[in-house]
Amino acid sequence: MDTYIKLKIIRLDNGLTQENVAKALGITRSSYCSYEIGRRKMSINMLETLAKYYRMPISVFFNDDVKTVSDSEHYDEKAVYLSSLSDEEKKIVFAYRLADEKKKSKIMRAVEENENDGKE
Repeated sequence: MDTYIKLKIIRLDNGLTQENVAKALGITRSSYCSYEIGRRKMSINMLETLAKYYRMPISVFFNDDVKTVSDSEHYDEKAVYLSSLSDEEKKIVFAYRLADEKKKSKIMRAVEENENDGKE
């Protein structure tokens, strides 16, 4: 499977728009679109950035099966596709991804407070 097709599959599986991914990469939506339709080839550096964004190994872009690639060799947990989350969980993830550092800190404090409540 071509890399540009995988770009779209992974983006859609994570419930993202081209605009979301372009913003994460620091490029315009039209630039990202040209990668996703195969008009332009994505550089290794851009693929590395994208792999970090999705929290998966860069090898996922070069393997034949996007869905079955395990990232356990790179991370402690297997990848969780956003498509498996509820709408509320997706909102939380996207809010965190788009937040500035101050807001991310508030979100993490709320998560930690929730974890501590469960331990009592």
